Amino acid sequence: AFQSKYLGMSPWECPGAFTILSYMEHAYGIYHPIGGVNQLSAAMAKAVKEMGGRIHLGKGVQKLWIEDRKVKGVDLYNGSREAADEVIINGDFAHVMTHLVEPGILKKYTPKKLDKKKYSCSTFMLYLGLDKKYDLSHHTIVFSKDYKRNVEEMTKSRILSADPSIYVQNASVTDPTLAPDGKSALYILAPVPNNFSDIGWENEQEAFRELVLDIIEEKTDFKNLREHIEVEKMLTPFGWESDYSVYRGATFNLGHQLSQMMVFRPHNKFEELDNCWLVGGGTHPGSGLPTILESARITTNGILKEDGKSGIPIGPLPKVEGYV
Repeated sequence: AFQSKYLGMSPWECPGAFTILSYMEHAYGIYHPIGGVNQLSAAMAKAVKEMGGRIHLGKGVQKLWIEDRKVKGVDLYNGSREAADEVIINGDFAHVMTHLVEPGILKKYTPKKLDKKKYSCSTFMLYLGLDKKYDLSHHTIVFSKDYKRNVEEMTKSRILSADPSIYVQNASVTDPTLAPDGKSALYILAPVPNNFSDIGWENEQEAFRELVLDIIEEKTDFKNLREHIEVEKMLTPFGWESDYSVYRGATFNLGHQLSQMMVFRPHNKFEELDNCWLVGGGTHPGSGLPTILESARITTNGILKEDGKSGIPIGPLPKVEGYV
């Protein structure tokens, strides 16, 4: 049931089709790129440069340049304007549509209508640099004693649970490049309500941090964890929204209820603006890293098709012995 958290949903509400997530983990395994997930971005950047593309960093996009419902390019915070034949948006969907599009242009996805959509939960994060290595699994999941209650507090009551479920990633046991010799990098994730809740994180974050660390030390073999923390970064739903432009801190984007899936999700070729394409968790097929990468292939193939070019082929997954 925990795999439904990849979508930020309750397993009691998540469409049954997503049981494919747990199947894929067992059938094909879970992979870690050496150096961290950031290496996927580095590899894509390398491919762009090899194809003659240029990547502009430190030039934030302030607005989409729109004329007659056509996206002509982007306006940057430094005052310059960049023209483009096609604009592909990989920002958080609801944030982009409420911050990068001038009011009055959109009809289907106005700020008022977006506010009424269903959204995923958020996450409370601790990124820790430790002065030791724990010889424990790469992945550890700590379940709440009453998991259903924990999920309902997160998605329905929208209150902080006194007994949260927690995920701990101890990636240094797999990848020694993540920290200096004898040290390790750890991250801790607790699913929590998004910012549609009334949680005052500025007053709650320290107490919740202590609760999370207490539970980990009580229920796992990450003993005396506090004593080994050299570097720490804490991220709350407020931080996701203010620092990383995630709408309402909903880290897994629009909810994955059937009413917001497939044709009911914002289309890869965005239906409200011409020359505008979407990738990421807010478009088809949805959230989760492999799914997000698939959205990029769908969008790429859509653009290639419009240009009369061959698309990127999609092959079936190989059969796995012992599975049907």
